[in-house]
Amino acid sequence: MFKELLNDPFYEEYKKYDRCILDYFIIESNLSHKDVLLYAMNKIKDKDNYITIDKDKMTYKEISSNDFFRLPKNYEKERNNLDDGYKRPYWYLFLDPPHQTNYALEDFIKINNLLFPNGKDNLEIYDWNVEWSNYFEDGLEWWGAASISIYDKELNRYIVIFASATD
Repeated sequence: MFKELLNDPFYEEYKKYDRCILDYFIIESNLSHKDVLLYAMNKIKDKDNYITIDKDKMTYKEISSNDFFRLPKNYEKERNNLDDGYKRPYWYLFLDPPHQTNYALEDFIKINNLLFPNGKDNLEIYDWNVEWSNYFEDGLEWWGAASISIYDKELNRYIVIFASATD
């Protein structure tokens, strides 16, 4: 069973970030991370029927809240010194989409405080590979791609974040 929480205050605030290209989903479910991730991708597929999904290629690694939400000590230096792979830190995906924005670290913090109003201590975060759907192909060309599922034990809900874009 899935219930997408479309009335969550996060969505209203996120509309203000019209240059941010992350796809966020807030979902209540008693199923697994994988099931929720597939549900969210199928929501995208409903709008863009070219999307393909190969469940057999899905893998993940669990990461800590500290690592996932880590902010750069020197934003400008770190954003210009990322490696050449498609993996990008979450802060980068939010703050540096392919087309320039004026988003600041404070915006990133604000959005995440809305997503996780009870804090980030009781989160289970899975960082998934991106080879399981062609949705991620654009991001693999240049800017980056991400597939993340986060279970908030305090609120008993999932946050799914997808990223994929090129210039």
